[in-house]
Amino acid sequence: MEIITVEEAINLKKALFIDVRSPSEYQESTIPGAKNLPLFSDEERKKIGTLYHIDKYQAYEKGLKIGSSKLYLIFKTLTSFLDSVNKNTKVIIFCWRGGMRSKSITLNLQMMGIPAFQLKGGYKAYRRFVLDQLETFKNFFHFYTIHGNTGVGKTKILKYLKEKGEPVLDLEGLANNRGSIFGDIGLGMQRNQKMFDSLLYDELRKNNKDYFFVESESRRIGKILLPKFLVSAMENGTHILIRSNIKKRIEHLKQEYLPIENKNKIINLIYHNSFFEGKKGKQWVNNLITLLLEDKYDKFIETLLIDYYDPLYSHSEKKYEPYDFILYNNDIDYCVKELISMIDN
Repeated sequence: MEIITVEEAINLKKALFIDVRSPSEYQESTIPGAKNLPLFSDEERKKIGTLYHIDKYQAYEKGLKIGSSKLYLIFKTLTSFLDSVNKNTKVIIFCWRGGMRSKSITLNLQMMGIPAFQLKGGYKAYRRFVLDQLETFKNFFHFYTIHGNTGVGKTKILKYLKEKGEPVLDLEGLANNRGSIFGDIGLGMQRNQKMFDSLLYDELRKNNKDYFFVESESRRIGKILLPKFLVSAMENGTHILIRSNIKKRIEHLKQEYLPIENKNKIINLIYHNSFFEGKKGKQWVNNLITLLLEDKYDKFIETLLIDYYDPLYSHSEKKYEPYDFILYNNDIDYCVKELISMIDN
């Protein structure tokens, strides 16, 4: 049976990673781009695991019975995947530790003529590899760190830069969280630390330039903790301050957070967050909720910005004065053009 190490697999030009762990294991974290073809469902895995602590032989027998009934479907599904990729693509099969789940499927695929490899050490080895490799990027890139008050359009600027082919490290995108009280509005579930680290490693290793554009962040984004080397590199980079007028900031935030569609969730977050009341008082919170209930979205956002967010971030903004560059985002195309020109010059 063909076995491949994590480093060898990651460096393949054409690879299709197949995660044969249960759906919940896959959902928690996996190798970026991997497809899930589970040998056992969550319930089946749980039953086999319980049985294993009582009678190992019976557990193996039950696993064989369940798994063997799914091998044909896994084979057919995998061949449909292969129809849409390069013919030289190598198939990498992995489970948690490179055990029986990935071994049985790899052997069967090889017998069917598919060039499949079992990942040595499984996902556990991949996770250890990612953590080790992240540290190798210390002092590797120069960061153009973009600062600015809430709503100046930092996320949109990064998106435009990426569309222009510039290397952008979208940390909030990788975390699937904006790092604020309203950080998950319209985004769904935040990624966990394992998945964030994997996606971060992927972004770093794929960049063939020596710099990144990145939005200024604290070390924590929601539940995610940024690596210390990354925070340090961002702090030691080139600092760019983006400014914009209050009207444009309100428009940016309406587009990003969709207060009409997410009104009830926003009200619930405000009502149950003691931080607002502790900082601004109960009356201020009640007035804020009233603005939303009365559909006065512009005034709601303006109140949040002027009374809460701008004073809150004024200290961190002063930390990097004097800024290397200050740009006014009244025209995003012009702003992006200036940033690219700054790199070229």
